[in-house]
Amino acid sequence: MSVLIEASPRNAFPSWTLEAVGSGDAQGAVIAPFEVPPTDVPHHKGAEAMAAALHDVGADVWFDPMTHGLQMPNVGDFRFYDAYDLWPGPPGDLWTPADQEGHVRRVFAVQDHLGARHLGPAILLHHPASETSQSALELSHTAMELDDQCWLSIAGTSACWSSAASALDAHIGALAQLEPAGWFLTVARHISILPGDASQEEVYGLCRTVRALSEYAPVYISHGDLAALPAVAAGATSLGTGWDPRQRVCGFNSYVARDPGAEGGSWYTRPTLRGLLGSLKPNEAAILNSRDPALAHRLGPLPAPGAHEAFNRHLEILNEVVSTLEGLDLQDAYRWLMDAYQNAQGEWPRVVSITGTPQGAESWITPFQAGLGRYGADEGW
Repeated sequence: MSVLIEASPRNAFPSWTLEAVGSGDAQGAVIAPFEVPPTDVPHHKGAEAMAAALHDVGADVWFDPMTHGLQMPNVGDFRFYDAYDLWPGPPGDLWTPADQEGHVRRVFAVQDHLGARHLGPAILLHHPASETSQSALELSHTAMELDDQCWLSIAGTSACWSSAASALDAHIGALAQLEPAGWFLTVARHISILPGDASQEEVYGLCRTVRALSEYAPVYISHGDLAALPAVAAGATSLGTGWDPRQRVCGFNSYVARDPGAEGGSWYTRPTLRGLLGSLKPNEAAILNSRDPALAHRLGPLPAPGAHEAFNRHLEILNEVVSTLEGLDLQDAYRWLMDAYQNAQGEWPRVVSITGTPQGAESWITPFQAGLGRYGADEGW
């Protein structure tokens, strides 16, 4: 797998996902209980129908229980979640081994029902060396005892991934000894705003983790989008994306209580420009195209206006970049992406001067380039 579509509460989730799979720009989807009901409800196709449609076209089907979402501040969007049978007791209760086993068994049962591979649940970590991280290790151990071929999840805040190398590496090393069939890694942020609040320390920690884990099993960067490209260069095999910021960033604000009648999320209409490895507001893109059409075409070209058009072009770019990186050995992938970041650094000042956009290279490029550079230095490149 290379690019997967993350779950969305938008009723476009089935049609747009299947269209992306049909075009070859996505390999499947991740269904999640906060965004997708188990069965059809008015205006929302359920997980059963969605999984069946994906299986019909030979696409990858995953069910991420998003257990780590329950530890996010002010979590309260349970309009679909409560319809799933994921807990033997109160949701989020993982205090005893029996509680943990009961939760994992129910997660696996839902995945079996949907024809999805087993993916163990994760606990959200704020630091890799804590009582919580020990509980997360125990939960993963329980999943492996129930299915030694399951995939495991690791979910941490930016602060967790930015932790001192000794602490992060020790936790990852303990998890790696479980030898799962694959990994889902998640960076949880305070808010789902692109390009996210990544720091070079976080990017460096994620790259180092991926480098170690990918030696023995495939690694997926959940809600990764463009921010996950350094991780792909470090050995990750795939990342998640979508047409809504909450599909591209795992943000706390995406899980707060909302109007039960609302779809949730928002259309992301900003067009992505391949030469910038970032996006502009639609009016900024229009200004760029008007004042310097040759530059706009060289960096783009720009898609037609509209959320669907912006998403399709973004997906094409992601698939192209990820496929390129996966086709290279690790050293060449590192150098290719560092060159792409350097080229984008050189293009952004002109774009900023023309469009007046407040988000330039310092937002879209600098932390990712710096974090990837630190990882490359460790590797002796």
